[in-house]
Amino acid sequence: MKDKVKKIIYLICLILICALMFFWIDKKEGFHEDETFSYGSSNCDDCNVYQVYGKRDENNIIFLDENPFITIKNLIYYKLKPDEYKKVYDETYNGHTPIWRSSEEATEYMTLDKDELFNYFIVYYNTGEDVHPPLFYFLVHFVSSFWLGSFSKYIIFIVNLVFLLLTCFMIKKILEILKKEYLIFPTTIFYAMSIGAISTVMFQRMYMMLTFFGLWFLYVNLKIYFNEFELTKKLKFELCLVTILGFLTQYYFCVYAAFVALVMLILLIKRKEKEKVKTYIFQFIKSAIIGIIVFIPCIYHIFFSYRGVTFQRDKQNFFEMVPLFIENILKLQFGNEIIGLVAMIAIIIISIISFKKIKNKELPILFIVPVLLYLLLISKLAPFKSVRYIMNLLPLISIIIMLILDKIFKNKKIGFIVLTIFALTISVYTNLVNTPKYLYVSYADYMEVAEKNKDNKLVFVCDTVYNHLRNIKEFMTYEESLILAPENLEQLENDEKLKNEDEFILSIQKWIR
Repeated sequence: MKDKVKKIIYLICLILICALMFFWIDKKEGFHEDETFSYGSSNCDDCNVYQVYGKRDENNIIFLDENPFITIKNLIYYKLKPDEYKKVYDETYNGHTPIWRSSEEATEYMTLDKDELFNYFIVYYNTGEDVHPPLFYFLVHFVSSFWLGSFSKYIIFIVNLVFLLLTCFMIKKILEILKKEYLIFPTTIFYAMSIGAISTVMFQRMYMMLTFFGLWFLYVNLKIYFNEFELTKKLKFELCLVTILGFLTQYYFCVYAAFVALVMLILLIKRKEKEKVKTYIFQFIKSAIIGIIVFIPCIYHIFFSYRGVTFQRDKQNFFEMVPLFIENILKLQFGNEIIGLVAMIAIIIISIISFKKIKNKELPILFIVPVLLYLLLISKLAPFKSVRYIMNLLPLISIIIMLILDKIFKNKKIGFIVLTIFALTISVYTNLVNTPKYLYVSYADYMEVAEKNKDNKLVFVCDTVYNHLRNIKEFMTYEESLILAPENLEQLENDEKLKNEDEFILSIQKWIR
């Protein structure tokens, strides 16, 4: 009877989490350019970026071939030869002068039609031209097939929501293997109802998937740990599977996985288990080979692209990013940096006191050390000051915090009640005083103007050939749009289409002076 009640309570918890996510997605009005890029890369067979110069001219492009293997070979070859690639890229588009693009073209970029349905090869190709692996985009393409010819913010929201629920399930499995079942409810609330988790779901990229696979990887390693590092066939398969899927979701998965594996190897070496060390390492070698074969462009992405490990980043970046990431973690988890800082100081003190009393210190190390090392390395590797790069740490931090706070209570029932109240209080507070990131609520004003003037032409002035993607909903609304950089404004003087127009809408991005 008790188990049945627990299941009902847990189900109610998940329903409340889903309701909260639907509440916030309803308020999302605009998009980050990377979010609209998610749709374009998943659904467009013309170009993975909505180019201001027009569609890809497939008669001139040499990457694409009827034989997928030749296409992959071409893509890798030219990616590794930047000068030749640039020459081909420059010759690909219909001239270098920005052209008028219709609302239909913008819609085609964001949506699937019947001819593009289940064309996963073009998704593979688009991601090959980018710097990310394809698994997330495959799923977006699949879900988009239920919205043929139309765009909806609920497409990626559904993908993210599913992986949030899977993350909650993985939190449950981790606490069960630790025999801390009574912490499942408060920990799930503490993470899944936080502004951090909500922001991860609202951000229509692959970071919710990355979060799930990171947690699953930890869970598999916990199973290996509690099985005395004996890798059964089932554990070998699961370890390889989660490693390959995580790798094909986001390359940063490898960073966290490497640190977990490092701790596991140290524990194995400490036990002097040479054969088990070899077996464990071999699973990653096997997974790496399979991952590379499945997605060959990863070689360029990881080693040679502007996001790769050899890319020279600002040396001062590290010292700015570490405190920034810590500040963001506190705000995303506790709703306020000051409250979060006070809470974390208290939690650290409790952890130091309790750590001395713990006989088995290996498990705390397995949880905490990979998180800290990931945070430090990502602070060096991250190309932007964005919370997206530490979103995958949030459920891990939630679990660690709850496990530490649990040490205060000798009575499990009292601990459950107090920690549940704590989790609910923090969650309610954060949702009342904060707004999740990536909602872009003010974009509704732009769309209101667009709807009123949709029969007019739009001249959109932007200083890059990528940032304009955040305004794709406007391009889908206005009759035609001309996207210009400031240096191309002279083009308006002799534009044939504008000569026949009594009026048009001019939109200049506020950061352009």
